[in-house]
Amino acid sequence: MLKKVLFIGLFLLPAISAMADPRDDALSAVLRCSGVSDKGQRLACYDSAAVRVPGALRVPAAVSAPASVPSVATAAAAPVIAASSAAPARRHRNEGFLSRLFGPDGPNRAPQTSVAEFGSESIANGGSRAYPQPMDADTIDEITARLVNYDVGSGFLVATLDNGQVWRQVSGEPVGHLQRAAASYVVTVSRGISGAYAMKLSHFGRTLAVRRIR
Repeated sequence: MLKKVLFIGLFLLPAISAMADPRDDALSAVLRCSGVSDKGQRLACYDSAAVRVPGALRVPAAVSAPASVPSVATAAAAPVIAASSAAPARRHRNEGFLSRLFGPDGPNRAPQTSVAEFGSESIANGGSRAYPQPMDADTIDEITARLVNYDVGSGFLVATLDNGQVWRQVSGEPVGHLQRAAASYVVTVSRGISGAYAMKLSHFGRTLAVRRIR
């Protein structure tokens, strides 16, 4: 009997480990990057961590562990609950994750349902704040356009897209200059982390943290 209980316990260990919240893991990865002293390595760390976050935010939040862990025998005897009976996951369900990014009030913006609305919450404040994390009513998570003009006079990129939007780089390593004409670049802006959206340019190797200013 003891061997049977131990076998069931070993079978349940992967399921218990899977309850770790990917959103908290993604945030922890970002926070670890802040402790990297070398500037180049720190930026590479942030770029690597940023790739994980959009997907992690779409994963339903893990169910909190009970105050006391039941014995293996009790867990084995518990009835299995059908997956179809669970309530659908909501995009902002993990309030603890968002609170650590934005404070107790969380994101404060209108839903984004069109290209024109995407990232528009930072226009009124001149690009000083943005709330890129997905919310329940959002129906758009990224946009793609062609670059028609750019300015790197400050070192940081200010990009004008062919849809009329203007996005400004707000952190990371300065771009310095671009080697191609503006029309050579296709731009994709997607949801990012730490109050900034993520911009990728074709023919350019880095992901840039940006906010919309027009």
